[in-house]
Amino acid sequence: MRIVIFKFNHLGDNVVFLPAVQALRRLQPDWHLTLLTTPNESELYRGPFAPQEILTSPKLAFDKSHRRPWVLARWIWQVRRRRPDACLVSFDQGSAAHLVAKLSGAPVRIGGNLENIRVWDSLTTVIPQPADGRPVTWHWDMTRELLRVLGSGAMLPATPSLPDLEHLGARPAKAAGRQRILVHAGASRPINQWPVEKFATVARDLARDHDVAWIEHGGTTGPAPSGTTAARPLSLGDLASHLRGADLFLGNNSGPMHLANALGVRGVAVTGPSALGWNPFWFQEHWTVLRHPSLACAPCERLSVALEGCVNLASPMACLAYWTAERVAAACRAQLTGVAA
Repeated sequence: MRIVIFKFNHLGDNVVFLPAVQALRRLQPDWHLTLLTTPNESELYRGPFAPQEILTSPKLAFDKSHRRPWVLARWIWQVRRRRPDACLVSFDQGSAAHLVAKLSGAPVRIGGNLENIRVWDSLTTVIPQPADGRPVTWHWDMTRELLRVLGSGAMLPATPSLPDLEHLGARPAKAAGRQRILVHAGASRPINQWPVEKFATVARDLARDHDVAWIEHGGTTGPAPSGTTAARPLSLGDLASHLRGADLFLGNNSGPMHLANALGVRGVAVTGPSALGWNPFWFQEHWTVLRHPSLACAPCERLSVALEGCVNLASPMACLAYWTAERVAAACRAQLTGVAA
């Protein structure tokens, strides 16, 4: 069997997709998997359960390939020449992915979420959003259906497995002494980002009695505050190494947060409009998710539709503004003692 898998998206979206790809590879080692994903995230999929082939493109370049028909035509040609028996299309893929899948020649095309997709009949089987609203579960359900339709006879466990990340980054020895906190103040979208200056205040506060490392990566994290150490990962493996050496992760609902969660690191996530399904999936007892306790409009994000802006016109971004530096610092200290805040 030849399977083409579509997953052009950011880090966190790929972290929660990885268990399904690895499970498929484990259960059907003789099937040839071709994964289409983004360059930085391709490192996630290496290791003993890697797809046999990985093709990459920046997300925006692929999603907007309809504006450059020769680029889209090349993707269609690349997928068709692999003569896939089936396509697996993640629920968050755009119209370009659905069009390429439809024109791939694959008789089986399984995926989720046709909302806002302009390609008619792109999928032969549409997998609905699961009852728990979890992207991890949604991907698991798609893979389960793929195995069933292709008559593999193999069965997935009832619960999505933890991704195997042993190939990603070194496992540093932890020095005795003060606990180490890793802060990532960035986010892929401004609407998901608690203010950097508040993160900096928390970092300076925690640095009085902990070793605090501040990840400087991308344009939204800002420089390391006084009293902290700058961490500048050059690759996904570098980021994983920093995370493995931490006693606590602090950040937004972001890709590094989901990677920290999958690596088993304790954490505190400052979360505003993100759908509940994007809460950390694994090791939930080791995570504190800071959400506004009573705001009627929160969370306003839905998994099936991209969130363009705050819907609370009376008090914009009240869900994130609720959290003070003092509250967040207290949540971090509580997690470090193993007591949920």
